[in-house]
Parts: sequence; structure tokens; C-alpha cells
Amino acid sequence: MSFSQSKAPVDTPSAGPIAGLGACQRGVTLIESLIALLVLSIALLGVGALQLATMHEEVQARWRSEAVMLAGSLIEQLRIDRQAAETLQIDANSRSGCDSVNQWLCNVVEDWQSSLAEQLPNAVVSLTIDDEGDGLLLAQLAIVWRRVRGENDDNDCRPQDDDGGGAIEGGGCLRIETAL
Repeated sequence: MSFSQSKAPVDTPSAGPIAGLGACQRGVTLIESLIALLVLSIALLGVGALQLATMHEEVQARWRSEAVMLAGSLIEQLRIDRQAAETLQIDANSRSGCDSVNQWLCNVVEDWQSSLAEQLPNAVVSLTIDDEGDGLLLAQLAIVWRRVRGENDDNDCRPQDDDGGGAIEGGGCLRIETAL
């Protein structure tokens, strides 16, 4: 007995109109993957830049805190003996007005300046004490610091230089006026 077998066409993935569509889809998927990778890399670069800016601002904030703490410390030392402080001046880190009456205060200020140099980069200090009459002494203290010392650095700490955050190009500025 013989049976006749008919051969029916078999659907294969490479046969028919669907075959061309599969080849195109593979290229589109690759392009989509590359675009997604590009978008992800741009996002990661943005996160890295944000992290760098955050670290920079953290350093600036730490320096401002140190400047405020050190300024307060010096002002309190000056208030201990107003008579000894009356003749003391500091101009661009150079002390003047030291004599036998206030030598102890000059030694304290020298130690303070050493501490300042350790805490703030390229710090420059100016201190003037003016007798306003009626026993009132007015102390004006300015501290300017910079990450890198430049050739044309202006060491003035003027209100018009201050943008509200004590920022000077690459550093900062703190100015205090107080009665002793």
C-alpha cells in the first residue's frame, strides 16, 4: 500500500515578506541603543559636573566658616585689654604699634596670624583700630583669601567687591567693624 504524501509549504523565518522587516528592525534597535547610551553618558557628565561644583562650594563654605571663627577669636582677644589694642595695627599681614605695653597682645596676634595661615590659603589681614572719642574704639578687620595668589591681587575687602557671599575671584573676603 502506498500512501501518497503531499508536501505542504513550510513557513521559515527567512521566507516571505516578513524576512525584510526583521533585518531592518535589527539596525533600528542598534541605533536606539546607541542613542540611549549617548543620553545616559550626557546625564552622567551632568551629574559629575554637579558633584564638582558641590565640592567647590563646600570648600568655599568651610573657608568662610574658618574666617568667621578666626575673626571672632581675634576680636575677643582685642577686647580683653582695650588699652593694649589701641595702638595695634595690621596692614597686609605686617603688625605695627607693638611696644612694651602691648607686647603680650602682639604675641597673641602673631600666633593668631600663624593659625590663619594654616586655615586659609594665601590669607591677607588688615586691622585698624580708631579712637572714636568718649572711650569708644572702633576695630575694622578685613581678611582676604585666595586659592591661588596672582600677580595683581587686590587685597582690599570692600563692600562693593562683595556679592553677598564674600566671594572674590578664587577666594573670599570677610570684613568686620565692631566696637571694642
